[in-house]
Parts: sequence; C-alpha cells; structure tokens
Amino acid sequence: MKFDTSAEAREFIETVHPRVGARNQAVLGRAALFLALGEGVPSEFKPKDTKGVTLNDEQVVGDDLRDLVRAALNHRAGGALDESGYRQTFRQYFEYGCQRLKHLWEEADNDQVKFISALLKLAGDLDFGTAARPTVPTMQVVETEVKLKVLADPDAPPWSLNGPGTSNGLLVISGQPGTGKSQLALDLLAQLSNHGVRFVFFDMKGELEDDPSNKQQQNRRSQFLQQTGARYVRLISQDLPINPLYRHPNPTRNAQIAYEIASLIRCFTPQLGAIQERNICDAYQRLEEPSFPALAVELENSDARGVDLSIVRKIERHNLFASAHTAMLPEKWLSSSIVIDFKEFGTDGETKALTVALILNFLIKKLNQQLAIKNDVQPIKMVLFVDEAHLLLPKESKAGLLSQLARQGRSWGFPVWLASQDADKFLTTGTHETNFAELAECGVHFSPSTLSPANQKLILGDVVNQKLKKVEAVLRRQGKPVIGVARQFWKDGGK
Repeated sequence: MKFDTSAEAREFIETVHPRVGARNQAVLGRAALFLALGEGVPSEFKPKDTKGVTLNDEQVVGDDLRDLVRAALNHRAGGALDESGYRQTFRQYFEYGCQRLKHLWEEADNDQVKFISALLKLAGDLDFGTAARPTVPTMQVVETEVKLKVLADPDAPPWSLNGPGTSNGLLVISGQPGTGKSQLALDLLAQLSNHGVRFVFFDMKGELEDDPSNKQQQNRRSQFLQQTGARYVRLISQDLPINPLYRHPNPTRNAQIAYEIASLIRCFTPQLGAIQERNICDAYQRLEEPSFPALAVELENSDARGVDLSIVRKIERHNLFASAHTAMLPEKWLSSSIVIDFKEFGTDGETKALTVALILNFLIKKLNQQLAIKNDVQPIKMVLFVDEAHLLLPKESKAGLLSQLARQGRSWGFPVWLASQDADKFLTTGTHETNFAELAECGVHFSPSTLSPANQKLILGDVVNQKLKKVEAVLRRQGKPVIGVARQFWKDGGK
C-alpha cells in the first residue's frame, strides 16, 4: 500500500535520522507510527499536505509487522478498515507520529541523548493494551485513626476524622476576613500531613501565593509547603497535568458521560441554554480522545458560535488542563499534597467554580472505589478542601457535587472539607438541598453574630449571645456548641 508523506515529515526524517544514529530512515518512520499508535491521534489532526515522498507501508513497518499494524489501526478506528480507509488512517498516524517526534526533537534542543531519553520515557508511559499496560500507581492509604486538634486549649478533646462512630469526615469552617479562619485551615492541613494524610487545597483567594511584598506571609508559606511537602500550582500561570474529560469505550456509557459533562458546564455557566448544552454534548460524543482543545475545535466545526464555544475556549486559552496525550493518571497526580491557587482568576467566580467542579467530578468518576472499614477505622487516601465553597454549593441551578462528596467521599477515602465567609451559605436550596453545617461532624464558626437567631440554631445548634474575641470560634460537634480559641498555623504550626 502506497501513501504520500507531507513535506514536513519528509524533511524531519531526512534531517534527523542520521543525527540520532538510526540505521535508516524507516527506523525513524516506524518509531513515529508506533508512537502515534500508542498515544492515539486527536480527532482534529489533519496531515498538512502530500508534497513529501511516496512510501510503501512495507518500507515503514516491514513485512513481519504489517498484520500487527493493520490490527492496531482497526482497533483504533473501532472496526475493520477497507483499503481506502486503511491508507488514510495509516498516513494520519504516520504524520501525527512524525509531528510528535519533531516536537520532542525541538524540546530536546536537537540533542541526540536528550531526544532518545525523552522518547524512551514517553514509551514507558504509554498504554499499548492489557499485555503491555504500565502498572497504575497505587495511592497511599492511611488506615490508622486520625485525630486533629481544633482548639488551642490542650485539654480540649481532639476531633476524630475517621475513627469509631464517625460517619462522613465532613468539616465546615466559616468566618469573616481577619477572624482566624484561614490560619485554622492551614493548621489542620499541617496536622493532616503529620498523620501521613495528603490533601488537595483549592485555594481560591491565594492564601499561599508567593507575595514578595509580604515577608511574614512568605515565611509562613515556605514553612507550610516545606512541612506538608505540598506542591503549589498557580492556575493560568501554570496548568494541571490532568485532563478532566475522558471517553468510555461503550457508546451508551460514553453518551452518558458526554451528557454529564455538558450538564456540569451548564450548571456553572448561567448564560448557557439547553441548545448550547446539547451542542457540547453532541460534540463531546464525536471526539475520539476528548480534551478542551479538541472540544473547542469540534464545536467550531459544527458552527457553534455562542456561549457554548466561548466557555470551552476560555478554559482552553487559560491552559488549565493537560491534553489527552500529555495528561497523567490521577493516582500519579495525587501522589503528594497539592495547593491549587486560583487568585489569577480575579473576580471570575464562574470559571473558578467550573474548574473546581471539573476536577472534583473527574476524581469522583475515576477514584470512587469503596474502602472497607478496618478495626472501626475508615481508611483515608486524601482530604479535599474547598475554600470559598459557596461558589459550588448547590443552588437551584448548581450540580450537587459537594453534596455527593460530603455524603459518600469518606467511604472512597476522600473526606471533604469546606470553608466560606458566611456560615449561612452552608444552608443550601434546590434539588440537592443540604444543611452542610448540620451534616458536618465538625463545624468551626468564627462569626456567629452575622447569623440570625433562627440560623444560629440551625448552624450552631443554639443561639450564642456571647461576643467572641479574635480567633475565638464556636465549635459544634456532638451536643451543645463550645466556644474556645481556635488553633492558628502561625502560632501552633500544625504541631
């Protein structure tokens, strides 16, 4: 079977093959083809031209591998290809593989050793099927009871996150700016690390940003990151190495995933209507390997020009997530604690909320395996802590992601913690109506005076007439509320 290469592919192979020590040009062409077979080709990729050279597939893969390559291309195409389809698909994978190799070569600064090292590393990460699939990293699980100190009083009993008698591990914290809410949050996260528990902290306000103008904040930031071993990512300036979009091999199940993603986007984009939601759903189903760049291209190809395209383009242009080919497994991404800083989003609360929702939805779908209780202790993989949680709490149009996590996350090893300035934001309405404050096993409220007497009873368990001092809070656990000085990271250091 003959096919015509692009001028770019021909030039790359002719130029690079002697520089990397390849025996002949076919070796490099074969490497390109098999790299593309391992990764897959984005649906939006199209070869540039046919102005290169005419090749025969036997020249590239050899007679011994032709049947194997045909079987692999049939598998990628989802069915048996006729001769015309085989030629077209073979050329598409060959051209994409050459493009990927060219990018690797450029990233290696045209250095042979760096190029070969990058190629070998990439090959080790590829999923070529069950027989050669890389081992999925196992997430660390903490199977011992985790007790956390909430109040500074050394005689105050600790809160058990996962021990006997606990049901959900849900923590809620509320407080106006300057009351001590953020410092308590950091202290509790540091305590988690002392127990070997990792966390994802959705830092909506940039509490841990690198601020050279604030030396005190910088010192606390350095201490926190060093003490917890957490990685810090500032979104927009940096991306996350995960892709929250994915495809299921079963068409019916994939259609459901497409609907769920489109519905999620609509929940956090009030301007999006039913027609635009349907556009996203249909475009998603047509993608062989979903990602936000691919989804944007597919929407454009279907003549979408409204809010559906603009919100997808915004996420793509913010460069928030990895592509379908560069994304890592969630288990690998969660191998250490992570702080995700959203401050560069400014006042764009909708995009903040949608980004967090996409991440949480991805983790729920990929990692929702029940962990059996052992010796009355619920094992823990990682705590998910959302600051400014009111952005995601269910209203009439919001998805009930946090409701699901609050009730079920602990059984999957993912307890959820929520923080908000106003405690009454934990009283939600709509389809997923939930009183998060009542549901929570531990609630810490620094600003009870902002609540009406009726809401104080709902949230605190009683009316609090006492005026609280700075860093004093109402702690609600089992029984009546208790007032005390809350721990602060700047002072207690998570110890």
